[in-house]
Order: sequence, then structure tokens, then C-alpha cells
Amino acid sequence: MLALDGASLARYRRAVIRPHRVRTARGALRFVNALGFCYAFTSGPGGLPGVFDALATRSVDRMWSWAWQWKDELATARRLHYGKVIRRKPSYISLTMLPAFYALSGNVGEPDDHEQAYREGRLSALARALYEAILADGPVSTWTLRRRFVPRGESGARFHRALDDLQARFLVAKVAEEAEWRNGFIWDAFHRWMPAVVEAAATLTSEAAAGAVLDRYVRIVGAADQAGIEAVFGWAPRLARAAIGRAGLEPATLDGRSVWTIGNLWPRGR
Repeated sequence: MLALDGASLARYRRAVIRPHRVRTARGALRFVNALGFCYAFTSGPGGLPGVFDALATRSVDRMWSWAWQWKDELATARRLHYGKVIRRKPSYISLTMLPAFYALSGNVGEPDDHEQAYREGRLSALARALYEAILADGPVSTWTLRRRFVPRGESGARFHRALDDLQARFLVAKVAEEAEWRNGFIWDAFHRWMPAVVEAAATLTSEAAAGAVLDRYVRIVGAADQAGIEAVFGWAPRLARAAIGRAGLEPATLDGRSVWTIGNLWPRGR
């Protein structure tokens, strides 16, 4: 069995980032496409890098300025998907990987995709109402939705949690920036915004989709244990086990702890 250690894993992860020195939106798109998915700004849970890790600057102000501008430019042009998806953090997903993520959402591209989640208690009444408003009136702005759904005197926290839920379930998508309101967005139903993704996802089973996502993930992070895999993607143990099999992962140890990896990522004879 392959035996890994923390130092070798850290070197592997640095090597994944090293070829990318990003200064432009085009460079950021190449980075996302090369990885398949990542966090949109800083790195985060599960060992996934963020775009900041590849930026060719040490200025934090410049990092935020570049990355904030690029997310609007690239997402609006449908060059990639931007939303609070992976661990509810702002995330990028390449168009190549997006059908697999959508297939795992349980949606089929129908207007009533949200109803099953609502009936099972996995979607709040507010999220349901927001989705139905976006479906009926979209594209629609955050400000318009907020005026309708946030009572005077409320902070809006429930409203934003509901929007996060809808993003994470691929029911809605940010399709543009709202010019009149800082940090506001224009929203539409995901199946209207990305119909080609919905069509491609229809050819994938959940196990095949999970296997494709997990293969990409392990190529980014080098190795992961099952609990970590479940946590990053919100998968049940049964789906995580099926994905491990589909991805053809091999058992290994990391500083004595059981993990899964792809054997050909590592030099033989370790």
C-alpha cells in the first residue's frame, strides 16, 4: 500500500498550482478549466485551492480587485459557473465539470424541481417562494427580491440563506451584476440559464457523476479520506463509496491515516 506523508502531499498541491500565474480573466479561466473546480477567492475546506493561490501578485487589495471583477465577467459570459456551491463558499466550476455537479443535484431541468426538496424539508418555505418568484419573473435583481421578501426592520439574513440554498441546489444562478446596488446580482432559474448543462447531465447517473467529480478532486488535492470527501461534497456514505469505486481510487496511508488516492500521481517505490 502506498504510504504518503504530509510534506509530500503539500509538495503535490503546490505543484498543481505552480504552472499558473494568473493576471487576467483569461488566465483565471484557464486555471479553473485546468482544475475543473475551485474556490473563487481564498482556499478553503477539503484542501481545495482558490484563485488567490494562483494570482501573480502579493497585494491583497489587487487580489480582491482582480478576482471580484473576473467573477462578474466570466460568469456573465457563461464561460464558467460561479456560485456558493462547494461547502457554501463562492466557487467556480468549469463548463466541462458542471453537468456532473448538476446531475448530483437531483434536478432534471423541470420548473417543479424544487418541490421534492421542499416536501422532504430540505428547502425552506422562503427558499421555495424565492425560487417561484425567480421562475416567474426572472431574470430578476436581488434588490427587487429583497423588497418583496424581507420585511421592514429585518436584517435579511434569512433571505440570503435561502438564496444560498437555491444556489447550492443548482435551482438558481447569478447571471449578471446589478448595476444600481453594490454587491447585488441578477438571478434566473438555472435550467433556463444553462440548458446545455441540463441536457448533458441527463446522460449521467448519480454514481457516474460522483465518480467524475471525485476523480477531479483527488487530482487536485492528491489524497483524501472518505469522511473528508463526504464533507466537501455533502455526500451520503453510500454515494461516497460508489464514487471511490467509479473513480478507481486506491487505498493509501497519509501519516498512518487511511486515505484514497490515484496511484499514478505518485512516484513508485515510495
